[in-house]
Amino acid sequence: MSAGRDDGAAVAAGAGGGPGPQRGDVTAGAGGGPSPRRTARLGERRAYAYGVTAVFLLLMLAPLFRRPPVDSFPLSTYPMFSWGRHDAQTAVERAVGVDSRGGRRPIPPHLVGSEEVLQAKATLAQSIRQGARAVRALCRGIATRVAAQDGHADIVAVEIRTDTFDAVAFFEGQEAPIDSKLHATCKVGAR
Repeated sequence: MSAGRDDGAAVAAGAGGGPGPQRGDVTAGAGGGPSPRRTARLGERRAYAYGVTAVFLLLMLAPLFRRPPVDSFPLSTYPMFSWGRHDAQTAVERAVGVDSRGGRRPIPPHLVGSEEVLQAKATLAQSIRQGARAVRALCRGIATRVAAQDGHADIVAVEIRTDTFDAVAFFEGQEAPIDSKLHATCKVGAR
């Protein structure tokens, strides 16, 4: 009789002798595949994932359909390339070294105050916005740094200026500015 009880306990526990199916366990369907309940949950999860993906794709593509077009995250319409320009002129704030023969060449950014070209340009632009006193102070600082450099012994003066160039003509070899505004001039050392 005890053998019968053991056999019944084995059947109740499952073929492997472990505990029977628990709530939430995956049970095989009639064909040995997943149960219909598990298949329904899987379908719901996939539908949710597809829905979330579709929403994010629509959000990403939304800037394309705005009128007028808006350059925005996460999709750029790159207006700087797609919209026409009336001209190719650009104004550049820069420090220029003048040699004893009157020739001019740009002062390297590290002598303006930064190794980074755009930071040096921003330093020049900020001093110009602040007025004549700030421009003269920056000019004197640049002239002092130029005087300390061996590679610039021929430079006798520093100019801070805003030069306007035709960008297309510049890259075709016409490097002279089409307009210039001189903000400050400083002598370099005792040269």
